[in-house]
Amino acid sequence: MAQTRLDHAVARLNDGEEVRVPFWRIDSGAEGESLLVIAAQHGNEVQGSEVIRRFQQVCEENLVAGDVWLVPFANLPALRHRRSHINLGPEQPYGDDEGHNMNRTWPGKADGNDTERVAFALHEAVVKHCSRCLDLHSWSRFTASATLARDEGLSAEMARVAGIRFIQWRDAPRGNTEGVTIGALFNDSERGSITIELAPQWVISENEVALGLRAATNLARSFGMMEGEIEQIDGSYVEFRRGSADDDTRRHEIEAPCSGLFVEAGLATSDHVAAGQFLGHIIRDDNLRTVQITSPVDGWLWEYGCHRPDCDVALPAQHPYADSGDALAAVIEGSPATRENAD
Repeated sequence: MAQTRLDHAVARLNDGEEVRVPFWRIDSGAEGESLLVIAAQHGNEVQGSEVIRRFQQVCEENLVAGDVWLVPFANLPALRHRRSHINLGPEQPYGDDEGHNMNRTWPGKADGNDTERVAFALHEAVVKHCSRCLDLHSWSRFTASATLARDEGLSAEMARVAGIRFIQWRDAPRGNTEGVTIGALFNDSERGSITIELAPQWVISENEVALGLRAATNLARSFGMMEGEIEQIDGSYVEFRRGSADDDTRRHEIEAPCSGLFVEAGLATSDHVAAGQFLGHIIRDDNLRTVQITSPVDGWLWEYGCHRPDCDVALPAQHPYADSGDALAAVIEGSPATRENAD
């Protein structure tokens, strides 16, 4: 029977305040990998916190090898601040972090800013003891849930068992000297890591939590830490590389042909759509005519809904009023998932 222990990573901030970040360690009592599952590095990305709570129960009942380290509230100060970073005010975007983006600070600094100090405390208490990492994040509702990984080694293997339709391959970061992402920290040391973005931010969705829980369980099974079959998706993954000119030819941006109010058609990101399928309509603001919006190709909805930069932190950027040329959707080419394709 697996044994669970609650502990804390303790950081002392620059003003002398002590922050105690709680975590679970679940030990099977048998040799195996040490899997870290971490969430809420950004305080408005909370889907993964509930994933971890449920995964803790799965591990207690099913862990047969290795140990699992679970950190549901990595950036506890930012969580309490109710924003992505502890230094941000209302509607400030992620880019205004001023060194407080936790996922650019690993392995942290004992004498750094407050975010670096929390990261350092977590590194010393948890991260350095682990051989694999699942880093759970959230992005805006307008982009499909996805796995972010390197297309080589353990990271690629992990991505292809996680069970998230979209896989976005990313290159190793270059030129970082002060801190890296937790994924880079693991992958650069050949320990293996992937990031999963569950949409949206700010809220906890039952469907997204189920995706995250399946991914965590699949990874544990693939490492021999739990028994059971890996639960895969129907059909194939939709794989593409960020910034690839070749892959960009498969991505089709649908922009507003006129100004007005975009009304979605009840679809969701990750849905499969056919060429010519109705995606929604615009109510024009000059003559009140209705303009239908359709998909140009067969493919998977990667983005859906009228939105602009910083829509994750600035609610006006989510408003469905579209200027001509505003993004309405993006479809990445691909066949629909069927049992026959899966076999």
